[in-house]
Amino acid sequence: MQAAEERGDGTRGAAAEEGDGYRTAEIRAWAARQLAAALPRRQDGEGFGFGTAGPGPQPGLQGTEMWPAIIWYLAGLLGRADELGYRPRGVHRPEPARSDLRR
Repeated sequence: MQAAEERGDGTRGAAAEEGDGYRTAEIRAWAARQLAAALPRRQDGEGFGFGTAGPGPQPGLQGTEMWPAIIWYLAGLLGRADELGYRPRGVHRPEPARSDLRR
């Protein structure tokens, strides 16, 4: 798990990268299907629609913030998140929120 933590790519361990984890092939196939379904739903110049079972039909801010983060996580399962050229920020970031903030 150390390698994934050092890279900070949102994957859950080296097993996903090496392909020898429990059900890794099944998980990667599922992630590839989800990407294939989500990517064509992006509308040029407008983004993604919001939907819980996939990008919705009407693009908007909520979907355009959420779906690129989901796509990044799915690409991470395939070992390809670095190729996207972005990393989720804010509420969609892969790192845990700091718990030591003073109120």
